[in-house]
Amino acid sequence: MTEDRGVGLKAWLSGPKSRNLKADARAQQLVHMDKHRIIVLPLANISSDPRDEYFADGLTEELISSISNISELSVISRTSAMTYKGTSKKVGDIGKELDVGSVLEGSVRKSGNRMRIAVQLIDARDDKHLWAQNYDREFDDVFAVQSDIAKKVADALRVRILPGETRQIEKKPTNNSEAYGLYLKGRYLWNKRTKEALLKAIQYFTEATKKDPNFARAYVGLADCYIIMENWGYLTTAEASPKSKMYVTRALELDDSIAEAHVSRASILMAQEWDVEGAEREFKRAIELNPSYATAHHWYGNGLLAPQGRFDEAISELREAERLDPLSPMISANLGDQLLHRGLLKEAQDQYRNVIESSPDFAYVYSRLGLALLKESRYEEAISEIQKSIDLPGNWEGAAPDLIYAYSLAGRKEEAQSLLAELQLKSTRQFIPNILLALGNAAAGDNEKAIEFLLKALAEKSNQLRPNINEPHFDRLRSDPRFQDLLKTIGIRMRKEMPPSV
Repeated sequence: MTEDRGVGLKAWLSGPKSRNLKADARAQQLVHMDKHRIIVLPLANISSDPRDEYFADGLTEELISSISNISELSVISRTSAMTYKGTSKKVGDIGKELDVGSVLEGSVRKSGNRMRIAVQLIDARDDKHLWAQNYDREFDDVFAVQSDIAKKVADALRVRILPGETRQIEKKPTNNSEAYGLYLKGRYLWNKRTKEALLKAIQYFTEATKKDPNFARAYVGLADCYIIMENWGYLTTAEASPKSKMYVTRALELDDSIAEAHVSRASILMAQEWDVEGAEREFKRAIELNPSYATAHHWYGNGLLAPQGRFDEAISELREAERLDPLSPMISANLGDQLLHRGLLKEAQDQYRNVIESSPDFAYVYSRLGLALLKESRYEEAISEIQKSIDLPGNWEGAAPDLIYAYSLAGRKEEAQSLLAELQLKSTRQFIPNILLALGNAAAGDNEKAIEFLLKALAEKSNQLRPNINEPHFDRLRSDPRFQDLLKTIGIRMRKEMPPSV
């Protein structure tokens, strides 16, 4: 990746120390705010119909994807970009917050089959306009507009577009504009992550494949819906996994160059076939196709490298994911998780507290901070933090096993058993993943029950098994031959050195 340091700036910085502190600070800012690091801000929907918001959001995501094909540019991921939807913040402030040097912003108006797209590229370091253009086109021309914007951005920033990248930028995912509109509606709903939105997204993606049976990205959308519905406990593994595998296989048959499809395929290989080597090839292929795809780095580090005990590599991948998507609380929290598993206790706690400061309503991170505090035997503080995960709206179900674990370590055995009984009763009324029941029983000291639920998760090929295998709840089980056999089955080699446990 090319870094813009300004004319002669590198040599100047290495020379005698300047007495002008303001000049020094400005020079340092220029070094960090690389103009080849860019954010595409959410396009404003100025259509008369607010229901056209899906098109503005969808086009934003498509521009992020298109510009990401240019290897000399580093593009901030969608999650962080969408945080600025409707923002009144100045471009310079956004540049400083995300350490980006270039900002693409604009608006979109859709009326029937006509669209008007206005975009401008701004240098975040001095608020200078680098390029601006309006497009008044038919909706059928949307791909040509996306391609032209990506090329104009590259021209304005004076970076090369390689021949293979040009082909990717110019490639039309479908010749059916109606199918594409349905796809954008599906992605808009998929990003909401609620069960109702995901079910509706499946309908839109399915309709898109009916309009164009060769629309590969619509099949990726379907696969992603079922992967998320399993991950979030909306569907059982038996319901979700066969469909996610079927759809991602179809997508790759149609187009092998979609990075997102390779990431989905990698997650399926890990969960359904325990093929770690195959999954790693898929992750590396996805990163090769799109180095700016934060999810590839995130899932590779958190889902494959960390369970293998390759913590330093996992931390490196998660740092890259965080660099590409700095406002994603889950990526930042998962980085904390791997710092914790690596035994870097202070760094993990600092990481969790930073997430809490930026995302105070993110329930998951309080529970993780609680686990980090348990490493220092700060039991009551840990219990207090984990309880926040349960009390916050949209509470994280995984906090229950963590609280059971904290109660057990604190010697509050009755409370641990009472909470475990509540969790098990709840599992008779609604779907609770077996991995959570395994964690809860292990935390309460019932090793036999924990093994029983682990084997159930293994039998159903739960995609939540590998990411949770390093949790300290299972430390008492690690010498059990059945646990060791389970690790071998899912492709995890026993490590000579385990992360420090409580």
